[in-house]
Amino acid sequence: MSSSSDPILRLTSSIQIHAPLDAVWSALTDTTTWAEWNRFVPAVTIREQPQPPSPPRPSPTPPPATATNPPTDSSQEPPAAPAAAAAAATLQKGTRMTFHVNMHPAAASTAPQSFRNVDNHVGLVVTECFPPASPSSPSGLGEGGDAGTTATATATATATPTTRHARITWANDTTFQGRVMAALLSAERVHELVEREVVDDTTGRTRVVTEVTNWEVQDGYLAYVVKWMFGARLEENFRCWVQDLKGFVEGQQTQKGGVVA
Repeated sequence: MSSSSDPILRLTSSIQIHAPLDAVWSALTDTTTWAEWNRFVPAVTIREQPQPPSPPRPSPTPPPATATNPPTDSSQEPPAAPAAAAAAATLQKGTRMTFHVNMHPAAASTAPQSFRNVDNHVGLVVTECFPPASPSSPSGLGEGGDAGTTATATATATATPTTRHARITWANDTTFQGRVMAALLSAERVHELVEREVVDDTTGRTRVVTEVTNWEVQDGYLAYVVKWMFGARLEENFRCWVQDLKGFVEGQQTQKGGVVA
């Protein structure tokens, strides 16, 4: 989306989650969890995923079974279906999806949601996806990020605590809404995640937190209508989104024995 001028509508929300970046990223990108925490978008339909990588080449024919080389029992191999199902529901660059939106999430219960709360359907596509890098990465960004491989960057990362980042962006999908509607309303939403180490003022202990900031910009003639009719409600819904994400992830950390202050 062009940034040459101020957008007609801009929505923002932010929150600090007492959990590692990887836990927050997993909840945000694994859409199978959304019914458990996301009152704003309690359901997602993945319409298309990027072309999966080519399957591995078949291994050579195994040698004949002998006393030192017993036959392989293929029934003991774990099935690949669960992993494939999880991947099919995980957001990545190029994912085309439909958000089933509840425009009144604050009135919904915190229990797992269903389609009974949905009153709008929005077609979107993930336009960029930068997952968290390993803690040893100088840039803190996963694949697609700025690698920062210079000696200076490496020395700086070694001398100071590593700040890790992740980001995912989605925009309205013209293949879903049609060219005419796309010309009348364009929207883009960004989630920026930053992991930091903070010192607890009471205990003096260092703990890891993740700061989540998300914003959406809308342009086009219909953006004026959205701003006038739904601007205040959408601001509230964005706050609800990050609050629900915080509650879900911190609850998971508590169940796993993590420290949540």
